[in-house]
Amino acid sequence: MDHEIDRRTFVGWTGAATGALALAGCLGEDGDENGGERNETDEEPNETVDVAPPFPEIEDKPDAVYVPTHRESMRALEPIAAGDYRLAPMLSYPHPFWTVTGDGEDDVQHVVPDQMRGVHMMFTLWDAETGVVLPVDSGAVVRLSRDGERVGSPQSMWPMLSQEMGFHFGDNVPLEDDGTYAAEVELPPLSARTTGELAGRFDERETATFEFDYDQEFRESATDIEYFDEQRWGDRGALEPPGQGGMPYSQLPEVDAFPGTLLVDSDGERPDTTADLPRSGDAAFLATVLESDHRLADGDESYLLVSPRTPYNRVPLPNMTPTATVDRDGEAVTDEPVPLGQTIDGEYGLHYGTSLEDVALRAGDTVTLTIRSPPQVARHQGYDTAFLEMPPIELRVPEDDG
Repeated sequence: MDHEIDRRTFVGWTGAATGALALAGCLGEDGDENGGERNETDEEPNETVDVAPPFPEIEDKPDAVYVPTHRESMRALEPIAAGDYRLAPMLSYPHPFWTVTGDGEDDVQHVVPDQMRGVHMMFTLWDAETGVVLPVDSGAVVRLSRDGERVGSPQSMWPMLSQEMGFHFGDNVPLEDDGTYAAEVELPPLSARTTGELAGRFDERETATFEFDYDQEFRESATDIEYFDEQRWGDRGALEPPGQGGMPYSQLPEVDAFPGTLLVDSDGERPDTTADLPRSGDAAFLATVLESDHRLADGDESYLLVSPRTPYNRVPLPNMTPTATVDRDGEAVTDEPVPLGQTIDGEYGLHYGTSLEDVALRAGDTVTLTIRSPPQVARHQGYDTAFLEMPPIELRVPEDDG
């Protein structure tokens, strides 16, 4: 079960209308430029805009999903329509996060804001018809203007994971002056294959626009943070997703929603929930084989569907590079590893899959999933040490799926 949070530590979320929200924060280090120490300035304390709240350090974080130190206040703006897309902008103060741009821990970078004057801008994107949250790679670009004049340079957003927001995209955006800003968000075509109710859609660029105010009132509300009991920092677990009004949360269906022959691990027990699924790097992996008559399968071939997700909130893990091999009685059935393509489906959400050409799986066959690269997404605190070192997972076709 998700780690429960004491009521006194919860900052309430509003609905879809503009308001103060709370989300899991990103971790910094005491004493750095974002560690809560005031920069030298002649401004009065209530006018200071380049100061961040303290980010306490967690010692000995697990290589897994863990409970962060705090929730942060955030402002959610009205969702915007852009073609078939719906986009919810959210604003907080600039804060650190982690990027992953390679195959392991050495490719994790701690991103620290260049300045505290500005916002941490975030977006959740979903399909207006199905409510499915859509994966966006680094092609989303934000352009800002104020009083009709361009502000700064176009800025590419990072795909991101957080425990409370799920999958989204965003980045720190510096702002030099107070005022009302107009934001233009360019949304690229989806790079993932689309199937089901999403098939043939989201293959063109769309643009969404909105306005927001950046002023002292925003800065004061955005830094209204409540911290959890220190004894809980770093515990295995996750914050539960809050109610988000008109904005969907990127939560995958539970195990029993997936048809086909569910693959099992070495103990042979059929998993009933995400908590029972085999894990790699603390990611939970659901793998099922769909028969050739299923809509996802090609021709007479069966379809291997792999649905990796976070272990507590069932958030999909995008931008991975998984492959599969099949062995039977100690002999290889596949000539080489079979790539599993990233797919977004109106019913099953984000997964990786392929039709198995010339491979008829039998009971007792071994299917090994190998993760060539972990999820190439930035992470908020609580996910920064998980889903990095991901050893292969060995699964088996059960004798009886019933």
